[in-house]
Amino acid sequence: MTLDSVLEIAAYGAWHGGTLVDNSIYEQKGMTFKGGIPVNNKTIEDRIGVRTRMAAPLGERIGVTALQDLLNSSEIELSRIKLVIGATNVGEDKHDPGPLIRRPFEIIRNSCPNALVFDLYAGCPGFNAAVELIFTLSLAGMLKPGDLTLIVGAENVHRASVFEPGDTSDIIFGDDALVTVLETHGTTATLGKSDHLSGRIPFPPDADFIGHIAAMVLKLNGDHRIDGIIIDNQLGKFEYRIPATAARVQHKLVELMFPAAAEKGTFKRFKEALDFYDRHVQSFAFDIMTLDRDPNPVQHVARAYVESGKCKRVATVYLAPDQDIEIAIVHASGGSFQRPQYGIIDANTRTHGCFAGYIEGVSQNNDVFGKLNGKGIFLHATRGAHAHLTELLSRNKLDINDIEMLIEHQANFAMIPLTLEQVLGTGLPDIKESVASFIANKMVTNIHDRGNCSVVCMQRLPYDLHRGALKPDKIQGFAINRNLDVLKQAKLILNDSVGAGMTRSSFLQRKR
Repeated sequence: MTLDSVLEIAAYGAWHGGTLVDNSIYEQKGMTFKGGIPVNNKTIEDRIGVRTRMAAPLGERIGVTALQDLLNSSEIELSRIKLVIGATNVGEDKHDPGPLIRRPFEIIRNSCPNALVFDLYAGCPGFNAAVELIFTLSLAGMLKPGDLTLIVGAENVHRASVFEPGDTSDIIFGDDALVTVLETHGTTATLGKSDHLSGRIPFPPDADFIGHIAAMVLKLNGDHRIDGIIIDNQLGKFEYRIPATAARVQHKLVELMFPAAAEKGTFKRFKEALDFYDRHVQSFAFDIMTLDRDPNPVQHVARAYVESGKCKRVATVYLAPDQDIEIAIVHASGGSFQRPQYGIIDANTRTHGCFAGYIEGVSQNNDVFGKLNGKGIFLHATRGAHAHLTELLSRNKLDINDIEMLIEHQANFAMIPLTLEQVLGTGLPDIKESVASFIANKMVTNIHDRGNCSVVCMQRLPYDLHRGALKPDKIQGFAINRNLDVLKQAKLILNDSVGAGMTRSSFLQRKR
């Protein structure tokens, strides 16, 4: 029997404030892009596609504001909220020990005191990864019909002073916050049964605690393939969540499992490393940070992945500085994943931990700052798309041309056409025209107005489409937002995002 619907997006709330900042603020500062190219309005638009961005006031907690807007603009029953996820990288203060979701949650705590509450750190794909997590909890029956989940996305890069003064990475980003409500409608009929193997190691055994975690995972799991790694990361430091510590553990585990490849230098050559991960690893890795600092929820989440049939084996770690590190392998027997007809119908998250250093927090000058490897990010974002999206689409008997609307993360507009070339097929004789048509007619874009809003891009784009905030325009020679009225009626929608880890996460939804 085909399932009707398991999980659907029900409502949004948003931050509407801030100051519109144009590119003139970066001129006359002596800043240059790589190659000595001067930073000015033209070069910013040519390289990134950004004209303006939103900057939040220093005194405002924009995640709280977005949640308050949801409460003012919708009539959701707060007592039905069973899960609250803060999907973020930096949040609003890079020195905040977290979890960053605790501030928004305070305004609804009394109405849903038993809700499970945690941050989710998966880089810019954090919203998509959160949707997949909620989907698995719903499939496995851990969220019941009628239960609500809130995903609070909030990134305040200006308030957090993420980048060193003069770092051109700062030019890309704007501030933003949105809240998405998802409602569980059903569960799967063929649940698996889960069990786990567990072990402990002291914290810190030495400076290489990541290596020790990976070694214990290998000891517990043997040579079985791991489908995912989830760490409840209570270390509370920016440099341990950018990238997610799980991504570092993933790659160390890969090196231990495939010593010949590591010895040969496979992971130091981009194409070889990407191909190796796509063939032999195929797993996700992200961190959460639970509000109640309880070791049990991370295994609860992992059980959902295996009992839903989405995964066979998931490693979990509870990592806190004041106690032993708890490690478990959650595995399943029986059960199979059934795709529902409507709502969220499938999702796919993959991490290439060999590229974790492309976006990371680095201690410098008695502070910590974000460092981006622009070339590496660009390569991973564009060349990693084909294998990832083919995996998701083909198992749903679809290809990219069946998609009626693509919501793509806007790290840099120049990535979008090159990503589409990979996905549509580089051998097509009219590939340039096909890419331009896809961008104009099957996508929505706002990077030119709001900048790269990190995790929040995935929430802001559909929200702005349906409230009429998007306008036709042209970026870097490509027509954008040309088909807005048709896109509002799109039934088959693909969300795709890539970011720190390096992680790519995508989900499919089919509207009625």
